Amino acid sequence: MHSKARFAVVAAGALLALGLAAGCSSDESAASGENTDVCNTFAADHNAFVGLAAAGPGSAENIDKWTADKQAAVDKLKALPGTASGDVASSLTTFGDGLPADTLELSTTDSESGKAFVDNGAAVKSACEADGTTITLDALPLSTFTN
Repeated sequence: MHSKARFAVVAAGALLALGLAAGCSSDESAASGENTDVCNTFAADHNAFVGLAAAGPGSAENIDKWTADKQAAVDKLKALPGTASGDVASSLTTFGDGLPADTLELSTTDSESGKAFVDNGAAVKSACEADGTTITLDALPLSTFTN
């Protein structure tokens, strides 16, 4: 009977060790999953904003709704850094900080904020890829003066 008790203790210890090892690996995948989710959310919110900016209000009656929709999209983008970690969080913070108060500035000819939007979006994309998540970002239509 003594050997059965020893076997039970060893088996319980092995199960505990296996459970702890499994718990550690699931924590690592959860951390990676958080950035995967935020990267995918960024791409969706970014592309929704670009779609709104590219489409314009459509008519004078839609200007208020269009402006409110763009602001809601910006608010979503600015909220993302708190849900990420590491370089992804840093690049999201830079992206959000680079958004102008008036999003119409992004569409003006030779817009510095429009260029920053594109560059900072590319930095987020790069950070997401380095973290293991590939995202696709729609291009913000930028206009420039030509000679």
